[in-house]
This record gives sequence, C-alpha cells and structure tokens, in this order.
Amino acid sequence: MKGHIRRRGRASWSIVLDLGRDANGKRQQKWHTVRGTKRQAESELTTLLNALNTGSYVAPAKLTVSEDLDRWLKDYAKTNLAAKTYDRYEQIVRLHLQPELGHHLLSKLQPLYIQASYSKAIESGLKDTKPGGLSAQTVLHHHRVLREALKQAVKWQLLARNPADAVEPPRPSRKEMSVLGEDQTAKLLEKISGTWMFVPCLLAIATGMRRVEILADGDQSLGAAKFGASRRRSKRHQPHHRLVVFRDHHFLALDRVVHQL
Repeated sequence: MKGHIRRRGRASWSIVLDLGRDANGKRQQKWHTVRGTKRQAESELTTLLNALNTGSYVAPAKLTVSEDLDRWLKDYAKTNLAAKTYDRYEQIVRLHLQPELGHHLLSKLQPLYIQASYSKAIESGLKDTKPGGLSAQTVLHHHRVLREALKQAVKWQLLARNPADAVEPPRPSRKEMSVLGEDQTAKLLEKISGTWMFVPCLLAIATGMRRVEILADGDQSLGAAKFGASRRRSKRHQPHHRLVVFRDHHFLALDRVVHQL
C-alpha cells in the first residue's frame, strides 16, 4: 500500500491512501485530514499505512460521536448492563458526553478534544448542567463511560484505536479519613445507648463491618449479631482488619462486649 501527504492550509494536511483498483479498474483512494505540523502528518501516514498492511485499517465515516453513543446505549449497554447501571450511564451520555463531544465525527475524535472537555468540566461544568465545575471524581466516571463506549466502537471496527486511551483523566484527591478516638467513641456509645442505633454502631466499631453487612436483609438480622457477630467474609474484609478501639487494660475490647449483649 502507498500513500502521500498534501498541504491544505497553514496547519492542515491531507493524507491520501492508494488502495489499488477495484474490479472495474477504477483507482481507489481514501483521504484523511490532519491538523498540525508536517511531521505529525507524516507520523499519521505511517500509522495508517501500517494499519492497512495489518488489516486493522478503518475507513473514515460520517458517523458522529453522538450517533455512536446512541448506538452503544441501544445495542450494547442496554443488553449487557444492569438496569441501574444503564440508567446512570445513559444520564452521563445524555447530559454530559453528547452535549460536549457529540458533534465531532467519530473518526475525527482526537485525545486533545477529550482532554479539553475534561478541563472545561472541572472549571465550569458541561453544557446543559447546573453552573459550577464538576468534581474530579465525577469527570473520572464520565471518562470511564466514554472509554468503554469507544472501546466497543473499536470492536465494531468503527475506529482503528481508542482515542480515550491516550487521555489522562483527572485524579480525585484522597481525603484523609477522620477517626474517632477512644474518648470520643465512648461518648458516642453513651449518647446513643438505649436507641436503635446502639447495636449497629457497636458492631461497626468492634468488627469493622460495613453498613451493607450490618443492615443485611433476610435472616441475617441484627439479632444474630448478639451471638458471635457472624458476618460474611471477603478478600477485602479479613479478621485481621477488625478494629479494636479499647486497647488499654482498663477497658474491655468491644468484641467481647458484643458477645455479652
């Protein structure tokens, strides 16, 4: 396969790929546009020729990002995701991704466009949303949805590569967890003594159980916690992770108190 570049403007280049001749002897060509320097155009030409030689080349189409996201929601997400997950993904697509990136041709979507949309979201939010910037965690969720949708576009051979893979999503800042001290924990338990919150809070303090484990449905009731505080095990939650607040010999470990309830 052969190809060459042509200047179109001050910072615009056309890449012409020669695909040979069809059954009627007519010459076949595919044109791509690159904005940037001549070196960038030459690099893109090399990439496209390599794709042609390896069979991974995808011809440019007039499908927009918005249309591709619609197709992804309908033909993939709706049948492969849980209902609640789908609803959340659809909300992200409709309210954020399509208004900001949907007008781009899918084949022309560049990592720079995606990166710029993330910066804009952090600073001032996206189109059709309430004023104010979005959190880094929220934009990270948007990135994951977009990356997954574009990944499927690659599998459908609508894209040769996923432009979202070359984007650095924002990193949410880690907040230091605030933990109650022994005196504060004792005051908390004294404050809620006699209320419905006492046993759940005591279990959380003594065992490190999560809310979903403490407030489990079915027959895994709080009553069972009186006799051993049994809980489901997981890799994330092993016995050695158990929090024992009272370590001084003047106090009983809370796990012992649980057994005496």
